[in-house]
Parts: sequence; structure tokens; C-alpha cells
Amino acid sequence: MALRYGLSVFEGVRVYRLAGGGVRPWLLPQHLDRLRASLSAMLLPDPGVDEIPGIVAELTARNGITDDAYCRISVSAEGPGLIGDEVKGVLSVTLRPMGRKRWLNGADGMRLGVSRWQRPSAAVLPTHAKSIAQYAGSRIALAEAKAAGYDGCLLTTPEGRVAEAPTATLCAVHGGALSTPPLTDGVLPGVTRAWVLAACRDLGIEAQPRSTDVARLRAADEVFLCGTGLEFAPVRALDSVTVPDWERRPVMSRLAEKYFAEVRGETRATEVRWSSDD
Repeated sequence: MALRYGLSVFEGVRVYRLAGGGVRPWLLPQHLDRLRASLSAMLLPDPGVDEIPGIVAELTARNGITDDAYCRISVSAEGPGLIGDEVKGVLSVTLRPMGRKRWLNGADGMRLGVSRWQRPSAAVLPTHAKSIAQYAGSRIALAEAKAAGYDGCLLTTPEGRVAEAPTATLCAVHGGALSTPPLTDGVLPGVTRAWVLAACRDLGIEAQPRSTDVARLRAADEVFLCGTGLEFAPVRALDSVTVPDWERRPVMSRLAEKYFAEVRGETRATEVRWSSDD
């Protein structure tokens, strides 16, 4: 059923090494809240979400994980194969080492193209569900962008508003104020997105969800992507337009500094309430 009809939801969770020793999964309760919402939206039964923290802890211990890693939690439909049949939810949890992506080393920034492909509206698929069905079009868009020489791409809505990258949230800065597309523009309610909005409040940075089009995005002082796997990535160009403050990226730099201090346990963690609506 999962293979035939794209009936599978998942979460990616970072496991971080703590400064004082040991590791911990980052924002796991928020990821599990989103997993439950995805299961509900896709009409999949709960396979035992409450057991996942213990499974992650056991995987970490058995595999001797002492440094940064990435945990993927999936729930897939198992059944006889007819589209209208009842299904059973099958849980799988995997863990593998994962460090920084190349974009955080300060030497480079992403070149993004605005794709001809769109994010589906909530009338087509539950856009708040982290379902594998959501990623088929995103994969095509990313492959086309890379073939054209870009590092990634941005998807738009049917109305022409900018939504998100295939696997990350878009953030833009105009005059020191941060904005990110609202959930009503078809974006996935990202856990890192929720952290960024909460962290901005702690840092005194004006931040809010706001619809944007390509023209307004190209006029931004700073643009970056964020997400669990990606963490943070500065954008240096949109199509052929250079982002003015991409090298200095003052807002992203403050957020990244705060983020890594928190995940290492060096400072108090920001209170993050994940929600499927703004």
C-alpha cells in the first residue's frame, strides 16, 4: 500500500553531541507532534508513536553514537493493496551519522532557481502532512534545477506566491525584519521554522509569516533556508539576481550561533510550540 499509493509519513530528527558529553535528539517532542498530525491527515493508524523516544535512545546506545547523527522515523501503510482497504501502520526508525552541510562553512552560498513546478494546494493534498506523496514533484523540480546549474530551487503556489524549497523552509530579511511564507501558502509546518520564529522573539528580531512573490524576494537584503537536515544555508543568488547581504548574513548568523549553542546544551533551549497553523 505504501509503494502503490504513496501512503507513508516520516520525520527527520537531528541527534546532537552535547558539550558536556553524550548526545540527545533535538526537538523530538515537536517532531512527534507533527508525526501524529501527519498520521491523522493521511488517515493512517498510530503504530505506537509514544514508544519512539525509547526506540531512539536504544538505537543510539546500541550503535555507540557519540557524535551528530540523523534519525529517520517512518510510518508506512501495510495492507492487501486495494486503495479502499483498511491498512496497518508499520513503524521503522533508522539512525546514521550526519554532520554539517557545506553551506555553514562560510565560504559559499546557494544559488536557487525559481522552479516551474508548484507546491500543491491544500485542496489537492494535506500540505501540513509530512507525507512521501508531497515529494514526488519536489524531486523533479530539484533535479531540473541542478541540471540547469543551480544548487537548489524554490517552489511557488498556484497563485504565484513563493512557498519553500523541496526540503527546507524559506526565510527572507528586509530591513532587519525576517519573514517566512505562511502555512496557508502550502508550506510544510517545519519544526526548525517554528524554532526560528521563536528564537527571533528571544533575540529581538522582528519576525512573522508573510506571503511573498518572486519580485519581493529578489529585493530582500538576506535570504536563507533552514530545516532539520540542512540546518541553515545562506542564499547568494536567486536566478541571476545576487542577494546583497549573503556573505555577511547578519540575521542568519545570529540564529545559527544561537541554534548550535542550544543543541550543544551550552545555553537554555528556546521554548518551541510546534503547530500546524500560524
